[in-house]
Amino acid sequence: MIDRQRYTATLPTEDDARIWEIETRAALAMRRRAASVTFAAYAANWLAGFIDDAPDWARFEAALKHRLLPVFGELSLLEVLDADRDELHLQLADAGVGGDDDAARECLELVLEDAIHELHAGTLDVRARVGSGRSAR
Repeated sequence: MIDRQRYTATLPTEDDARIWEIETRAALAMRRRAASVTFAAYAANWLAGFIDDAPDWARFEAALKHRLLPVFGELSLLEVLDADRDELHLQLADAGVGGDDDAARECLELVLEDAIHELHAGTLDVRARVGSGRSAR
């Protein structure tokens, strides 16, 4: 049992089974981390990683501030990652907030792509947690 849930796998050797268990435990730990950080906090750290004079920095900053954070900012990163992408785009459209739709969609996809990469690599930054009172910019 891992995290009060039973997992099964048939593997050729005991060593393979141990590796599988370690990897499964690590993946669950990273998902817990993603549940503990808000989309707003992750997006702020993501944007801070951009060079200020990068061509898209101003577009993405505006997209985050005016389009993405009002809709997804208080959600946990895991909620946004687990959501259907088409549904996320519909929520943005339904919010009716003005701005550059293409920049908002592109920014959302890039943020989520990087978050997924960090989850798989085990490097997800969790400095600002859900309910910590911190927010993006």
